[in-house]
Amino acid sequence: MEITAFNRLEEKIEGLLGRLEDYRNQVTRLKEQLAQKDKEIEELNQLLAEQDQERTEVRQRIEQLVLKLESY
Repeated sequence: MEITAFNRLEEKIEGLLGRLEDYRNQVTRLKEQLAQKDKEIEELNQLLAEQDQERTEVRQRIEQLVLKLESY
């Protein structure tokens, strides 16, 4: 009878260890996905900053053209 209880305990422990390994793999995958998303966010932020700079430059050029036109 003690052997049967020991076998059940061993099976449960092996099952738990298997689940733990699955969770660790899932955490690893999620960390990789998070790193990829962080990289994408950084790239999008850079693109947004470039577009903001470009928009500012265009606005300034338009303002200069308007001033030139008004001076005639």
